[in-house]
Amino acid sequence: MKTQKSFFAAAILMAVIFISFAFTKSEKVNMTEEGPSGTAYAVTWQNSAGYWFAVGPVQALWAGEKTEEKALDYVTGSKAKKAKKMKYKDTCGKFKVYDLGVDYESYDTDAIKYARKKGYDCSWP
Repeated sequence: MKTQKSFFAAAILMAVIFISFAFTKSEKVNMTEEGPSGTAYAVTWQNSAGYWFAVGPVQALWAGEKTEEKALDYVTGSKAKKAKKMKYKDTCGKFKVYDLGVDYESYDTDAIKYARKKGYDCSWP
């Protein structure tokens, strides 16, 4: 008899949990949002201690490097390295922008969008 009461209580508890999840409002996830498109960029900047940071299609550096070249090497990706078309585009305040000579893939990081979070305020590219 005690086992039946425990089973019945567990069944009621599971039903209540199921119903509460079924009728709660869930946050909608935008499954159609696409990644960046067009020309891929990398952005570099130097902090007050002289270390270089960069963001590109592959990643954003959290730790600074002693040279800008090393920072760029970490963020450009193999596709841009193979193309060998990277060129300096322009400077926006403390930020230097590089055109990587390749297009973004849908899974890449949008370097300009990321740099805007760090204070990049130019309207280009």
